[in-house]
Amino acid sequence: MSKKSNHRRDVSVETRKAPLTQQKKQLSQKKEKKTLSLTAGKSACIAIITTIVIIALGAYYLIVRNSDMLYMAQSKDFFVFDQTFRTSCMNSPGGFISWVSSFLTQFFFYPKLGSAIMVAIWVVNLWLSKFVFRVKMAWMAILAIPVVCLLVSTIDTGYWLYYIKQTGYWFYGTVGYFFTLLLMLLYSCFKNKSGQIITTILIALTYPFLGWYTLLALLYVIVISLTRMKSTDSLVNKLLSPLFPVILIGIVPMLCYNCYSSIRIEDMWTVGFPFFENNDMVSYYPSIPFAVLSIVPILFPFLPKNVENSTVMTWSVTIITIVVLLLSWLWVEKSDFQNYNYHAEMRMYRAAEDQDWDLVLDEMGNIPGDASREMVLFKNIALMYKGEMGTKMFRYNNMGEPPTNGFDTLHVHMVQTAAPLIYYYHGKTNFALRWGIENSVEFDYDYDYLKLLARCALVNGEMEMAKRYLSILQNTLFYREWAEHLLPITEKPELIKKYPEFDGVRELRDHMGTVLDGDNGLCEMYLITYFSQTMNKDSKMLQELTLNYALIQKDIQLFWPRFYLYAQMHSGEPMPIHYQEAAILYGNLEPESADISNMPFQDEVKKSYEGFQQMSQSLLKAGLNSDEVGEAMKSTYGNTFYWFYFFCRDVHSY
Repeated sequence: MSKKSNHRRDVSVETRKAPLTQQKKQLSQKKEKKTLSLTAGKSACIAIITTIVIIALGAYYLIVRNSDMLYMAQSKDFFVFDQTFRTSCMNSPGGFISWVSSFLTQFFFYPKLGSAIMVAIWVVNLWLSKFVFRVKMAWMAILAIPVVCLLVSTIDTGYWLYYIKQTGYWFYGTVGYFFTLLLMLLYSCFKNKSGQIITTILIALTYPFLGWYTLLALLYVIVISLTRMKSTDSLVNKLLSPLFPVILIGIVPMLCYNCYSSIRIEDMWTVGFPFFENNDMVSYYPSIPFAVLSIVPILFPFLPKNVENSTVMTWSVTIITIVVLLLSWLWVEKSDFQNYNYHAEMRMYRAAEDQDWDLVLDEMGNIPGDASREMVLFKNIALMYKGEMGTKMFRYNNMGEPPTNGFDTLHVHMVQTAAPLIYYYHGKTNFALRWGIENSVEFDYDYDYLKLLARCALVNGEMEMAKRYLSILQNTLFYREWAEHLLPITEKPELIKKYPEFDGVRELRDHMGTVLDGDNGLCEMYLITYFSQTMNKDSKMLQELTLNYALIQKDIQLFWPRFYLYAQMHSGEPMPIHYQEAAILYGNLEPESADISNMPFQDEVKKSYEGFQQMSQSLLKAGLNSDEVGEAMKSTYGNTFYWFYFFCRDVHSY
């Protein structure tokens, strides 16, 4: 065969091999693309799962476990669309955030609605941070850490809820972080140096509106400028990019200092960062979430970008995602302040404000342990307005315990939580006014105090003041109807007699007078002392209240005059069981104080007293101490005045 034919055969073989090689190459490329697409799919899956987890955590911990707290949070905040309120917000840097946050906080009037808005902003923050810092979706769990911080900061405040002075606190961090990300998004839109410098200056100019969060944005600008620096950049650009924001962070607060009269120069760099302090203490624990929120985004620009090119990296990211989400859940669970009395107090307060006395008593009856003193007082108020103090006052837990704050030693005072409303329902409207105004001056006016002050002014006949408070509430979103319901009284004071919600308060106030003496900041002790030493023959309601406080005081000499007066004013009516129990006990303890031999005690009371004495004596003879005897007898006689008299001791009033 000729060389020419051999050459043709070799060419034909190579020609046949070429398509095979090309096909293998194409198959290899398709396989590689398929692998990459599967990895990208995992990244998208991580991002979606993280988003769902954030929504689920927010819904569960806000709506399911903290609805009562969120409702109380909005009642301790305030927002109206007027120039005065906007001006008051802008009296410090970050005032625009306060204004927006207060607007959003009012939606917690319906906790589900407010929570939905908050969680929606969290989701926006989560995805916005991805685009701002140019992070792959695979790292979405890391990006979610600031959002978890916002959730923790909402549910871990405990009794600080009553002492927070920051306007719009509940949405402040959420809104502040959102605006920080918006500023960073604006900065990211410019790639040339001149545009970035102009944008940095614009960010600095937002300081009067955003305060601390402007400085935080400038800090992130420094980090991003360092991570995006190119080797080809000139030395001037390398120095100017991070140095310029540093200079702005240093001088902008100083330049703005003279515009604000109530802020110290050393505080100008932290205005808007939440600090928790009162006259007794400074607590750093509740500020931790905000510190973490501020620091973690610094790491975002350094997260690896090649997660979709390595199987090892993909598995590493998956493990990191699981660990971060698990630790986030554990942190949220540990931070959620779920002290039973804390939440029950809020539910009872709301029910008392609505005069839903049955709901107040239902809450008291469901307490698993000892109640707080605030709850005991609300229970007594509910029984007073239902006319059942003499028959049911000792059927509930009356021991009382101080508030448990959990994470620090905050000293909670009732005059700063529920005392104004408690005073109001006792007819002590001047005390309610005094503490309502004093707390408003220190912690700022809110819906709760404005409603209370309006009620007190109406009962006191101060119609101009009442009209002023109601007019303010009339301009709010969710309290307009409540204010308009009461406004007619300010024009025709005699109409108050047609509003049954004022009847009991008016009766007590009208028969006590309006003297304002001192309570030394101890609401319960003042009420016990004042009412147990008061006598009144004109009001059945007030007279019975004085009798019951004489029982609480455990003073035999105070009891008998009020007991006889009650019998005289309720002639022909059955004597309530607790008054019989007190009479038979006191008559036997001090026979010289009263002759009870002819008193018509019910057989039930006689048998109960005899059984109580026999059981207590037998337990003492068995060697039990006083506390052990009380605990042993609680299930049988814990609903009697006898048990209360002997074993309800060491009451912690605050």
